[in-house]
Amino acid sequence: MRQAPDQHAFTLVELCIVLFLLSLFAVISVPLFSSVGENHLNHSARRISGMVKYLYNEAALTATAHRLVFNIDQGICSPQQLADNNEWQATRGTVRVYRLPADVQIKDLAIDGQGTLTTGTATIDFHPQGWLPATTVHLQQGEKQLSVHLLPFTGTAEIEEGYHEQH
Repeated sequence: MRQAPDQHAFTLVELCIVLFLLSLFAVISVPLFSSVGENHLNHSARRISGMVKYLYNEAALTATAHRLVFNIDQGICSPQQLADNNEWQATRGTVRVYRLPADVQIKDLAIDGQGTLTTGTATIDFHPQGWLPATTVHLQQGEKQLSVHLLPFTGTAEIEEGYHEQH
């Protein structure tokens, strides 16, 4: 049976090629989507690192004390600044309270001069002179752990895989 000249249809070969390409894209993309949850740990470490750098810079630029308060049990990081009336308030900048994803926990915080805290509230103070205590934040997601080392005189963070003590 011949088709009229104005009718168009796909051949079996064309359909097979399209199915092959769709299968190939699925095989490539499924592993990428399955590791999305694993990135929560890295994202949390980078987010804390960014908050620290921001608070360090704000303390030095505004000559105002800042701090980062960790609620270890609830997995919340709250940036604060000292107001003119000497009361702590939420920062006015772009950094807001950060709640860690449900599958990421703060295992502990090792703060120079305060020891290692595993529960409750821990506070890192950022002094207007450009200094913070040497601190290591240990994050955990399942069996995977990251150590976030906060450097006192630069306000930067080094992120290491595994559980490592302060440098």
